[in-house]
Amino acid sequence: MWVLHSVTVMNLKSSVAAPFLLVLLFLTSCVAPIAASANNAKKARYVAELEPPSQYDHPYDGLVGERLMPVAETRVICDSLGASHSSADAPGGVACAWVSDNTCFIILPDDELAPVDTYRRHEVAHCNGWPADHPHD
Repeated sequence: MWVLHSVTVMNLKSSVAAPFLLVLLFLTSCVAPIAASANNAKKARYVAELEPPSQYDHPYDGLVGERLMPVAETRVICDSLGASHSSADAPGGVACAWVSDNTCFIILPDDELAPVDTYRRHEVAHCNGWPADHPHD
């Protein structure tokens, strides 16, 4: 049994455009993975920057009050408390922590680059005494 296919005859205009379309297809298929890889590298660097030193990376010895909210709200609250700090990848800060009456209060974003647990560990480390300038020695 034979299967018949319709055949489209290319005219001069489409035969000239075809190589350009192939090049465009090739370039877009190469650029997307490169962009994704660059974004993953930026995310990995950012998450590594959030890692607290081991001497501060332990549970807080007291109560912990935690609020999760969109990053836009965390910035407003943290800025109003004077508790925010910035980094190269997060100008204006995205989370904050402070201690009051032996309670560690943390405000965390639920819509940022790193997982919430990464921000939680970072902010609890501040409650454990890690300075805001983030020394890693």
